[in-house]
Amino acid sequence: LVEEEEEEETNENKQDQEKSKANLAKTVFHRNHNHIIGFYLTWIRLFTLIIKRWILSRRQIFVLLGFLLGPLLIEIITISALPSPKDIQASLLQNERIKDAQVTLIPSIYNPQTIVIYSNETDNQIKGYLRNYLTNMGANIDEITTNDITDYVLSRNNDSYDTYVNKYQMGFSIDRSSTSPTLNVFFSTVNYHTMATGLSVATTCLFQYYANSSSKSIQTINQPILTYSESVTARAIFYDRIYCFDTVPLSLLNFINGVIASIFISILVLNVIRERISHSKDLQLLTNTSKKLYWFSNFLYDLTLCLIISALLTIVVKIGSVAHPNSEVEVHIYQGTEQIGYFFLLYVMYSLTSLPFVYSYSFIPESELIGFIMFLIANVLACFFDMVLGFIAVFSQASPSSSPDQMSTTTQVMLILRSILAGFFPTVNFKQALFNIRLRSDATCVTAINSIMITNYSPDEPWTSIDQPGIGLQLVIFSAQTVFWWTILACIENRVKIGQSVCCCCLNRKELKTINRKRKQMNGNDSTIALEWDDSKLDKDVRDERRIILNNRELSTSAVVLVRDLVQQFKKRKGKSLFSPYFTAVDHLNFYVSKQSCFGLLGANGAGKTTTFRMLINDIQPTTGEIIINGKNINQTKQDIEMGFCPQFDWLIEDLNVVETLNLFASGGNKRKLSAAVAFMANPSLVFLDEPTTGLDAGAKRKLWSVIRAARDAGLTIIMTSHSMEECEALCSKIGIMKSGQFICLGNLQHLKNRFGKGYAVQVKVSLERMNEFQQELTRILPGIEIEDEQNGVLFCNVPFSLSPSNNIQNAPYSSNLSLVFEVLNAKKEQNIIENYSVTQTTLEQIFIRLAGHDINDDDTLTEVATLSSQPNLNTEAINQVFQKIVFSYLLWY
Repeated sequence: LVEEEEEEETNENKQDQEKSKANLAKTVFHRNHNHIIGFYLTWIRLFTLIIKRWILSRRQIFVLLGFLLGPLLIEIITISALPSPKDIQASLLQNERIKDAQVTLIPSIYNPQTIVIYSNETDNQIKGYLRNYLTNMGANIDEITTNDITDYVLSRNNDSYDTYVNKYQMGFSIDRSSTSPTLNVFFSTVNYHTMATGLSVATTCLFQYYANSSSKSIQTINQPILTYSESVTARAIFYDRIYCFDTVPLSLLNFINGVIASIFISILVLNVIRERISHSKDLQLLTNTSKKLYWFSNFLYDLTLCLIISALLTIVVKIGSVAHPNSEVEVHIYQGTEQIGYFFLLYVMYSLTSLPFVYSYSFIPESELIGFIMFLIANVLACFFDMVLGFIAVFSQASPSSSPDQMSTTTQVMLILRSILAGFFPTVNFKQALFNIRLRSDATCVTAINSIMITNYSPDEPWTSIDQPGIGLQLVIFSAQTVFWWTILACIENRVKIGQSVCCCCLNRKELKTINRKRKQMNGNDSTIALEWDDSKLDKDVRDERRIILNNRELSTSAVVLVRDLVQQFKKRKGKSLFSPYFTAVDHLNFYVSKQSCFGLLGANGAGKTTTFRMLINDIQPTTGEIIINGKNINQTKQDIEMGFCPQFDWLIEDLNVVETLNLFASGGNKRKLSAAVAFMANPSLVFLDEPTTGLDAGAKRKLWSVIRAARDAGLTIIMTSHSMEECEALCSKIGIMKSGQFICLGNLQHLKNRFGKGYAVQVKVSLERMNEFQQELTRILPGIEIEDEQNGVLFCNVPFSLSPSNNIQNAPYSSNLSLVFEVLNAKKEQNIIENYSVTQTTLEQIFIRLAGHDINDDDTLTEVATLSSQPNLNTEAINQVFQKIVFSYLLWY
């Protein structure tokens, strides 16, 4: 009764399991659902991609704060602390042509110094006044007794040249031998003002002597005089208005705004580089989202951020122009409505132009941080270099050697280089446009530039005029740059097709005929002719499959996946191309997968599995060959191809949690479960699984197996790779083992076991004392048995399918051979010669090791490894529930 109850309970459990599997296939992978199509589908995709960017921004809060607050803080500090161009000019260029460039000529300006004094009288009042005045000025005094000041100073040259040049600036000699005293002044010619300073000291000394008061003094000031007559030269105007030119370091507000623009645009490159490197972009595109929609969603979101920061910067500049107490600062020009309006317009145009520039650049860096730094440095250096070129152009034209009637060659070259920089870098064009706003707002600066640069600018030029100082030319350049960088981005995304078109254009007519003939053969228009590639070395099953694919035209439409003569070659690194410069990763691969089946793609590392998978999902283009999915060549079109993909390494967006990731892909555990759930999203007709159970525990692995079986039973077609032979035996209805880019065997599991298996694997536990005797008796009773190993009393044997037993029965069927093995082993166990035994079929793992082993091209494995940090908010219990049910009620994609 107990046995009957246990048997009934076991049967009930089996029925429940079968019912559960049927329900899973029916409720989760049902095919009776309506796909969203048309404009509404496009709108849902666009909305979801924008929501994704918003979630990423919230998760990367410090990046968002840096984007918004960093530029604002720099702008506020610049407006508050930056002096006016006139003040910068006055502090850097103290010369005779600058206003307020006056110098008070007193001896202390040359301290520390030593002044030599000689007098022919010991008690001399003039000498006393002179000594007291110089001492009060902080000078050291050397009194000599001989009237030879020049020889005394020259003798100091023997001690030190530095002392001779820098220590002795002036000397005084007093002679009272005549009726009126004589005061001689000696001065150094090294410094410009020593003569006038010495004269000032002498007059002060005499004034004190005759006034009989040491408090008296005569102050001497060097004050340049500017002339504004009609005969004033252009160079005089230039030195007076040098701050009007776009040169370093005078035009700083424009330069700093260029740096600010570079900062917030450079921050936007982080996200697109991260998604490209982590392959999350590729995973999003596999949902039939077009590349146009992907970039358009990024553009809309990034442009919104740029408009926000542009508006905030405009408000800060407007407030600064009104509140700043110094009316000569550059920001003061933005008090006008037109000026501040065009300031905002330039920021908007700069954003529109720079975003496609950023997107095109994002394909270059291999690190998001390095990409951000390099982009920022390149733009800042371009702005700085533009100002240096402007400095050279202006001072070259203003030099005395240049002609006042025509522009010098150096100036022309510098202006051409500045135009090239503005045409390539939107930041430089933006900076030059800001300078034009400043120039257009100051008529005196327009006059100064006209006089030096031989131009005919008008301060009344319309703002949008192409002629300087209007900003129309810069707006045209922005528009041209926008079109140019969007074109570059389109070329990058379609580089393979463009390359193929270029190659076709370069081929001659004979080569084109050959290619067209082969293409007809590949498409099945000529089923009697096989391609020239020699397949005689292939295994019979592999060769038969290839010829079926080449000659059966209808197979292209009936099979879910058809791979025809697929070849992928990579260029070898230098030093490894001994015979051929190319390495063939996949060599004329052929197979097809029918509906409602699971195809297992096996092979050692370097066999070409990952390369094949990358071609199947259109991640890389094959060198030659075709991949047809649901009757469509994926190398020609990817639209309306229902495909799911679970990559070997998780191509997930690291800042999204499980629910957000499922919502993004139309709907979590660990990343592997989440990647598998994403692959089955929206019930695609074809699912690629690249080692889906790697890293899962035993329980989760079994659950995923149940999901894969349910998907297969529901009509989905699955192609998978795995290093678990147990997994392939449990799931795959057809298996291909690769080596060196080609199949070495192909067929269902039982066919491979029958064809490539050695027979039955037998393990026998025998006491050590009877081991030798039992081996001899076993080989006598079962001729053909192979004893492979013996360890700790366990004998490992292999019994071939066909045996010649002792009664001379030849070619016995498998069942007879198997019954003979059991008969012999049971008899030995009853005789207590053996303790226990087991008989199993040859496993897939044994076949794999025997056929594939380790591929000789391990060192040339061409796979890409993407390592992602752990996902935030991974709730294991919630993920297991979501994963087991795989709720597809939120079908945002289909």
